Amino acid sequence: MNTEKICVVGCSGFVGSHVTAELLSRGYDVHGTLRDTQGESAGWLSSEVAAYASDSNNLTLFAVDVFDKRSIRQSMENCSGVIVCAGSPLVVPETIDLMVAVAENVSDMAIDAKITRAVFTSSTGSTNPMEGEPPLKNENLHWSNSNYQLAEKKYAAVGKTLLDQKVLNKMANAREKFRVCVINPSMIVGPAFQKDPVVSLCRFADIINGKRFSEKIPNSSNSIIDVRDLAKLHVNALEKEEAKGRYFGVKKSWHWRDILKALEVACNKYTMPQIDPYETPVRATQFDFTRQNTLGVKLRDIDEMFVGLVAELDRRGMI
Repeated sequence: MNTEKICVVGCSGFVGSHVTAELLSRGYDVHGTLRDTQGESAGWLSSEVAAYASDSNNLTLFAVDVFDKRSIRQSMENCSGVIVCAGSPLVVPETIDLMVAVAENVSDMAIDAKITRAVFTSSTGSTNPMEGEPPLKNENLHWSNSNYQLAEKKYAAVGKTLLDQKVLNKMANAREKFRVCVINPSMIVGPAFQKDPVVSLCRFADIINGKRFSEKIPNSSNSIIDVRDLAKLHVNALEKEEAKGRYFGVKKSWHWRDILKALEVACNKYTMPQIDPYETPVRATQFDFTRQNTLGVKLRDIDEMFVGLVAELDRRGMI
C-alpha cells in the first residue's frame, strides 16, 4: 500500500470525486479540497468516497478558495503530488478568471510546496484549431485560439485553453523540477457520487424522455469517456515518471446516429428517431491516441458505458 499523500483540488466534482476514490483504492492518503467542508458534499465525500480507502489510508478535507493562495498551500502540506479537477459547469465570462486562477495559483503553490508532479483536468475544447477539424487530431500539435473563442463567447473553452497554456508554461519555466500532465476529455458519463445529477446524466435523461433529439438526429459527432476510466488516466499520469504534457481523455468520437443506437440498445425505454435517408452524415472527429495509450488504461466501449449510464439514471429515477 502507498503511504504518499496526494492533494486533489476540486474533489467534490464529478471527475474529482472519482479521482479521489481511485487514489484511495490504490492506498494513497488524499487531501481533498472543496469550497465548504461543512456543506452537503462533505457528507457524501466522508462516507461514500472515503469508503474506497483501506484501514491504512484516509481522506482529509480542506476548505479552499482557488483565488486564495494561502488556503491552497495549506491543503498541499506534506503532499507529493496534486491532481487538479477544479472548474465550473457554467458557460459565463467569470469561468475564464476561475480557470486562470486554478492554473496559476495551484501551480505556484505546488512548486512552493516542493511538489514535483501535477495533473490538470482540461477539455478537448482547447484542441480545436481555428481552421477546423484536422484529419487526425493530435494533442501536441492542435490548439484552440483563445481570442477567437472569446469572440464566439465560448467562455468555458477559453478558460481551458488558457489553463493548458499556463500550466505547461509553468512546467517549462519552473526552477525546481515540476512535471505537468493535462488530460483533455469531452463528454463524461458514468455513475456519480453527487446527490444532484451531473450535466451528462441530465442530457441523456432528456434524450430518453423525449425532451431532446426527439424529432431529428443531430448531424454531428460527440466524444465520450466513462468517468471511472478518466480517473484512472489521471492517476496513471501522476504515477508514470515519463508522462508529461497533454493527453486526450476520450474513448472515441461517434456520430449521434451511433450514439443514439447504442442508447436504444442499452435502454428498453428509448426508441431513437428515424434516420434521414437523404442526409450525408458528417465524419466523426478522429483522434491520434498514441500518447493516451501510453498511460495504460483500457477504456470502456460505448456499449458498456451506456449500460452503466442507464443503470445510474434508473437508480436516480430520472427515466
